[in-house]
Amino acid sequence: MSHHKTAETDEGYVEQRLSPLLHRDFISNLPYEITTEILYYLDISALTCMSRVSKQWKQASEDQLVWKDLFYSVGWKSNKESIFDYLTNKPTKTSLSSSIALARTTATLYDPTTLPTMPGAPTARLKPFKRSTDLFFDKLLRNNQSPSKSATHSSNIYNTSQSSNLISSNQASSSSSSSSSLTIRPTQVYPSRSQPCSSKELLSHLVVERPFLNRPSPRRHVKYDESAIFHYKETFDTRFINWKRLYRNRHTIEKRWKEGKCKVKQFPPSHHENALLMDETQHNGGIYCLQFDHSILVTGSRDRNLKVWDIKTGRLKFTLEGHSGSVLCLQFDHRYLITGSSDSTLIVWDIHTGAKIKSFVGHGESVLNVKLLGNIVVSCSKDRTVRIWNLEKGTLEMTLRGHRAAVNAVQFKNDKIVSASGDRTIKIWDIHTGVCIKTLDSHSRGIACVEYDGQYIISGSSDQSIRVWCAETGKCLHMLEGHTDLVRTLQLDGKSQRIVSGSYDGSLKIWNLQDGKLLKSYNQLVHGRILNLQFDYGRIVCCSNLGKIVMYDFTHGIDTQFLL
Repeated sequence: MSHHKTAETDEGYVEQRLSPLLHRDFISNLPYEITTEILYYLDISALTCMSRVSKQWKQASEDQLVWKDLFYSVGWKSNKESIFDYLTNKPTKTSLSSSIALARTTATLYDPTTLPTMPGAPTARLKPFKRSTDLFFDKLLRNNQSPSKSATHSSNIYNTSQSSNLISSNQASSSSSSSSSLTIRPTQVYPSRSQPCSSKELLSHLVVERPFLNRPSPRRHVKYDESAIFHYKETFDTRFINWKRLYRNRHTIEKRWKEGKCKVKQFPPSHHENALLMDETQHNGGIYCLQFDHSILVTGSRDRNLKVWDIKTGRLKFTLEGHSGSVLCLQFDHRYLITGSSDSTLIVWDIHTGAKIKSFVGHGESVLNVKLLGNIVVSCSKDRTVRIWNLEKGTLEMTLRGHRAAVNAVQFKNDKIVSASGDRTIKIWDIHTGVCIKTLDSHSRGIACVEYDGQYIISGSSDQSIRVWCAETGKCLHMLEGHTDLVRTLQLDGKSQRIVSGSYDGSLKIWNLQDGKLLKSYNQLVHGRILNLQFDYGRIVCCSNLGKIVMYDFTHGIDTQFLL
């Protein structure tokens, strides 16, 4: 019996000794770098569960480096140019000499016990430090901590002119750093007291005004600006990128795609303040082609003109004139805009100024499609040919022949060109030799549009169907049915596994690339036949034969300045 009790006692003793070792919080105790490396292996669900364990774990789960890695691991893109511009925005000499926005506060300027970390970094691992403003207040306190004999002497601490002189001398000694410039005013005069006031009491009764040089300014034409709320730390007057917020916004946009929730807009805006001006800015005929990026939208029309719009405001920037026939196709990059017309020519424009640079002449009939990549331009025509041009030299490099009818669409990637024709076939060409590698034949009528991303080929036809092909084997993987008229335009995004198609039946349809299933259909929101479309991560823009430009916006109410 005694032996049994001894064993139980020993067992309890061992358990008592081991228990603290088995319940150690490794996340809080490990170095920050090791903790971050561990968190890189967690997905969104695990991070969410982790944030509910404790305050320390919640703080660790919100590390911005972890969320940045998670953001990119999904395959999403960020606008690195906008991020760089935002983070490196420093005040100019003009802004420093002019009035600077001041923040008013009666709180203590600096308290190490409540020091917030940089986003995502654990608080306990940062050591308190002294700022130039703290040294100034230390001196101010030392000069005024002798016992006060009268209310008048005590109130001298808060004499405005005296304080101003002290600040001015501080500014003079550190004129190179205007961020430490402060203005101090008393909120009240203390009664006489026999004991010196503490620093916390003194500072809590001062109104401190200091400049925040890095505070983001409101952006024009942006209703939902999150910069100053989520991407700025007022305590440090520091800009940063809140990757958790970006992940949340991007996830919300993806959710809206799945649910079909979007806001429909048109160009120019229907609420334009001048109805006559609105009529003057619109195209005077069907719009055959369009392309947009994060700042502009370019459209080409039957009226022989091109128009460049501000994608954010919907307002017309300028109009380009130069073709003698309808503008049937276009593409631009950060340098040039290339356009093709029923006048059988291609024109190269400066995308920034709208200046006409050169023309390509060679096709015998209407230029139906054009693609630009680097120094290579590939065009196709009603004359049944595909032509390869050297952009810088302005010369014709090669002509590809083999189709028996008009070549309606062309795409190229790496060293392969894919063309689609009214002869019901798709041809794959070697861009260097001009040799036809493969011919795909499955549609029952002419092919109006084609997409190629290096792995898949997507084609839309007059037979009202869409077909998904394996580019390597030439095998037809899926046939997508649902449109009730010619499928005139489509686009593929391999990363999101999304296909968007537009038809003469006036509908837009969203399909899943992997299984070919219809995800969403927007019927007759665009009056007339849909002639062209483009989409990115958050918007679909399409145009019709009735001159309408319509945007389906899945980003409404979300700040997208850092997203692509």
